[in-house]
Amino acid sequence: MKYFSLIVALFFSSAVQAEFVNADILPKSKHTKAGLYLYAKDAYNKINAEAGQSVFIDVRTRAEIAFTGMPSNADANIPFKVLDQAYAWDAKRQNFAMTKNPEFVSRVASLVKQKGVTINHPLYVMCRSGGRSAKAADALTQAGFTQVISIVDGFEGDKVKSGTDKGLRILNGWKNSQLPWVEKLPKEKMYFENELAAKDRLFKAIENMDSDNNGIISQREFEMSR
Repeated sequence: MKYFSLIVALFFSSAVQAEFVNADILPKSKHTKAGLYLYAKDAYNKINAEAGQSVFIDVRTRAEIAFTGMPSNADANIPFKVLDQAYAWDAKRQNFAMTKNPEFVSRVASLVKQKGVTINHPLYVMCRSGGRSAKAADALTQAGFTQVISIVDGFEGDKVKSGTDKGLRILNGWKNSQLPWVEKLPKEKMYFENELAAKDRLFKAIENMDSDNNGIISQREFEMSR
């Protein structure tokens, strides 16, 4: 019986290894320092098999999950990036600028402790399509977490590159894989910004508007910051 159990354990161990995605087939924007990648459907199966001995974080913004929903089994939404407090414009992305969430790593660490696991347990991160989750994974790896796994197709999946469906996110991803997700968000899993941190961000945004450091924000400075 003991030998049978060992064989079963070895079998599942090798099966788990086979599920990981080879970095060679991924764009560099999805590469991480840990080098651990899974597609959404495989991540879902692994998380279920680990039975609470791992942590699964949705790192998208609150606005994203408010409009698109989030995985049913995600432990929490902890945004890796948040909207710039002054609503600065990102000309390259042609969208409102995003800044790193200064609370990200500390909030993840708190959640890990709350779940009763350690920095050496599997930690899954997911964004829209795998780019942000890679950066979030690197931040966590740098902070000491040893098994940070990026879900490379994210919640909405990759875009089709040609044909009549070009530009649509229908290739893969959590939703397209028919994995369970919720539209009504559980409040206990939501991210609420620390009040002091929120005020600090606001004050910094105001300081940035005062380009000549005279303590007064002129109309011109206000317009230039937009």
